[in-house]
Amino acid sequence: MSLVLPLANWPAQDRDMWDSLQKAAGPLDDCGALAHLRATSLKSLELRYARWLQWLTNTDMDAITLPPPQRATLPRLSAWLQDLSHTRPMTRLMFIDGVLRILSAADPTQDWSGQRRLKTGLKRAAGRGDRDRKLGRVLSSEVLFRAGMTLATDHAEAAPTPLRRLMHLRDGTMIAMLALMPMRRRAFAGLRIDVSLHVTPDAMSVALPGDLTKSGHPWEAEVPQSVEPLLRRYITEARPFFMERGQQHHDVLWVGKTGAPLKKDALSPRIAEQTLKLTGHRVPPHFFRDAAATTLARSSPEHARLIRPILAHTSFGTAERHYIHAQTIEAGRDYAALIKQKRKVRR
Repeated sequence: MSLVLPLANWPAQDRDMWDSLQKAAGPLDDCGALAHLRATSLKSLELRYARWLQWLTNTDMDAITLPPPQRATLPRLSAWLQDLSHTRPMTRLMFIDGVLRILSAADPTQDWSGQRRLKTGLKRAAGRGDRDRKLGRVLSSEVLFRAGMTLATDHAEAAPTPLRRLMHLRDGTMIAMLALMPMRRRAFAGLRIDVSLHVTPDAMSVALPGDLTKSGHPWEAEVPQSVEPLLRRYITEARPFFMERGQQHHDVLWVGKTGAPLKKDALSPRIAEQTLKLTGHRVPPHFFRDAAATTLARSSPEHARLIRPILAHTSFGTAERHYIHAQTIEAGRDYAALIKQKRKVRR
């Protein structure tokens, strides 16, 4: 049985409410209360609310007849939390927060004080998430960069077949590039040649539109010189080889062995598996951002100021206690230089 109720099966009043909350502003009316959110945020809220509706459908059909905001009583939310007790505290908080964001936006005049106190308690219980899951897995960016370089060069040259050699080149390039340009998984998987990755004879740069960054603002950075040769080799050797095998024609940068775009759900386990083989630790793409922040913070207070522009944060929430050191391009250069310097010291 599905844990979420598909949107097509939502009660009519819930579908109408959801459509109204997302409604764009027209010439004679205002926009919906959630219309300012990006598509990914809206989809996340939709899935959390769909889980709530499925639970109500399974356990309390009488509640379905009520107006959506009136269903979210404290006893009912507490009962839902009890059924979610097998999940992590942060997961429970995310579900409750999603439902309350939708319903309080639909009816801001209702008294939500009790529900907000419940959410506050869940926040305390969740803390900053399950830190244990990252123990031993947040390696330094230097280690990850070196692993990627080794895979793309030494391991690739030792590969028994051309296909295996070029797959190692691709995977190593992805790891090395993420180590120095720790962008989000969706943005990394969605890189497109001459759209978000710009290649000239003298330089390469990444330019992400706002809809591919968490902050919603565009982000731009040069591809560091230490990883640029690998990326050029991938583009000129490996990618055409894969594209020809599958008779593919598109501009997506990262492709599988048959030339089809390597989607984020396939890209993530690929990187995690290769880092496990290379370092002894399974490091998924989103841990590369933790690695960058940790590497910079441990290096020096001056380098710690790079965290915000490198990770494309608009506030000091993640990089609090640090200051802005440079714009993203300058910060990227300094970050790459730091990793290069640390590698030289280790030799």
